[in-house]
Amino acid sequence: GLSWEQAAALPLVGLTTYRALFTRGRLRAGENLLVLGAGGGVATMAVMLASAVGANVTVTSSSADKIAQAQELGAANGVLYTDSEWPAEARSLTPNGQGFDLVLDSVGTWEPSIAALRPGGRLVVLGASRSEHATLDVRRFYFGQYELIGTTMGSPRDFTGLLTLLDTETVPPVPISAAFPLAEA
Repeated sequence: GLSWEQAAALPLVGLTTYRALFTRGRLRAGENLLVLGAGGGVATMAVMLASAVGANVTVTSSSADKIAQAQELGAANGVLYTDSEWPAEARSLTPNGQGFDLVLDSVGTWEPSIAALRPGGRLVVLGASRSEHATLDVRRFYFGQYELIGTTMGSPRDFTGLLTLLDTETVPPVPISAAFPLAEA
């Protein structure tokens, strides 16, 4: 069972993440997933859910500590995005350096995200914490035959899918860093 605090994270963070990974991103067991921004709520939930269904998860972060925390939750690897060559470093962690089947981008850095994809890979964008404007090399995009997929929160069907996944797979409890009384919300 979940604590009240852990359960409270599911309708927003859990639902958004489930929709991005499974409904829109079509993530399957055995696929290689890159999650940008380890340490954030969606990224943390993505690591937990994707690992539970058998995806190979790599994360990016500005902090080695956040990468280590993601690894404790199921990520296999991590790279520091403070290194300008992080997309190539991340790709090198996939089989034969082919790149990722799916990149989950809540940051809004399309070019580096696309550089990390395998040919025909999928980029799911669900945020723009770094910038609301993105640039895109259109030729690289269509020659790579990439898919660009936008998503937001989710539907009742997605929430049912999330609850089913939580009921049938081994997903660690949602880490709670702080809880506040409702009066302070």
